[in-house]
Amino acid sequence: MFLLKAKKVFIKKMTILTLVLSVVIGLVYHLFIPDRYFPWFPAIPVFFYLFGLFYINMFSLAYRLGEDKMIPLFLVSKGTKFLVSVLIVAIYCFAVRHEVLPFVATFLVFYVSFLIFETVYFTNIELRLKKKKKLKQKQ
Repeated sequence: MFLLKAKKVFIKKMTILTLVLSVVIGLVYHLFIPDRYFPWFPAIPVFFYLFGLFYINMFSLAYRLGEDKMIPLFLVSKGTKFLVSVLIVAIYCFAVRHEVLPFVATFLVFYVSFLIFETVYFTNIELRLKKKKKLKQKQ
């Protein structure tokens, strides 16, 4: 029950974050710097949304394997996201070469926003689980 609720809340909050960031950044490009807009912009929110779904599924797996597996799996997921992100930015910079600076800046805004969101969310989950475990030990 806890896992299903945590997944639903995470997906709901992540969807809101993705939509808000996409709309705000899209409006900034279209209203203030339309000449800097790049056609690959929609791929950035899609990438981070899909990676968020990957995170929550890894969290589910770790929860089923045991609470002691959650932190290592979280760190492996963060490392994987970082490496894949660097690879995507490098490929874009060398292969596409269209509006590289706006692409990298937009990618970084999404990366940092999702990093903060995911870290806060999973830290709160971990704290709740520890609190729940302490209450069980006292009983």
